[in-house]
Amino acid sequence: MSDPTGTPVVQAQGLTLEAGGRTVFSGVDLDVPAGTTLVVRGQASAGKTSLLLTLAGRMRPTSGSLTVLGEPLPEKAAKVRRRVALAEVRGVNELEDALTVEQHIAERLVLHRPWHRPWVSGDQVAQQLERVQDVLDRTARHGVQAPPLRPREFVSDLQPLERMTLGVVLALIGRPDVLVVDDVDSLRRSEDRRRAWSSLTALQETGLTVLASCSDSSDIPWHAADGRTLLDLQDEQ
Repeated sequence: MSDPTGTPVVQAQGLTLEAGGRTVFSGVDLDVPAGTTLVVRGQASAGKTSLLLTLAGRMRPTSGSLTVLGEPLPEKAAKVRRRVALAEVRGVNELEDALTVEQHIAERLVLHRPWHRPWVSGDQVAQQLERVQDVLDRTARHGVQAPPLRPREFVSDLQPLERMTLGVVLALIGRPDVLVVDDVDSLRRSEDRRRAWSSLTALQETGLTVLASCSDSSDIPWHAADGRTLLDLQDEQ
């Protein structure tokens, strides 16, 4: 997943988004190397989620230049979306409370199957559930240190860190080059936030580039070797 040419995974200059008669964010300059984490910090109205969605090819900027994984945006948004995966983003790809962990993962695995091989038989169901466990095991080896997910537990019964872990598991199924994790502050316990940030750092060891947001970065262990960069967004209102 790393870029042998050394070209930054995300390059932006003067990136600006205007919507609803206001400036959501403006003048964003970025150079994010492969296998590192970009932390976007700002208050609730600073445009953090909108910026992450723009970098993921899901929103169209108003002005400025943006290249992700060597592809210019918004012209090549479809290509970027196939290589940039979203963990759960509220209001965009929310998890279904009435589904279990295994149902969510099996459903996501189906989306990555060839269209001419639909998942319909009982044998296929069993195979998919085995892959669910493989995904959980692989994610654990990559450093996601949340409590083990219980396949038959409903999303509505998950603790916040378990729910965030499930969102990451689902995003990793497609083996993306870039992972987007919005609002780490949704984890109310400081210990959970520290575990989440440590887990995201561990994921970098696979070559994954992480784009994450928060309002308070005090729970992040800031070590130069961790490969994190910080972008502060100011409220444009």
